[in-house]
Amino acid sequence: MALNYTPISSTADLKSALKQIDQNFRQIAAENQTKAISQNGGTALQEGKLKNGTYGIVLSDPNNVPRILIGFHQNGQPIIAVTKARSVFDALGE
Repeated sequence: MALNYTPISSTADLKSALKQIDQNFRQIAAENQTKAISQNGGTALQEGKLKNGTYGIVLSDPNNVPRILIGFHQNGQPIIAVTKARSVFDALGE
């Protein structure tokens, strides 16, 4: 996935240009931690740093409910979780 950034206008004043440069670096740094593929106003797939602070992959159903997690518990134990009734994060208590 390509890195996303906002181009800086050649007519921008120095303060605006520096602000945009800082924002671009923050966005690139965030992309290096988490990647997401969108669907129906939500996230179909997320990989990288997850909301529980660990790293892994989460697949969501068409209703944007996280259903499959391949990653780690907060205690460091590896996990593959599949849930039908609720979010995998709810099922794990995270």
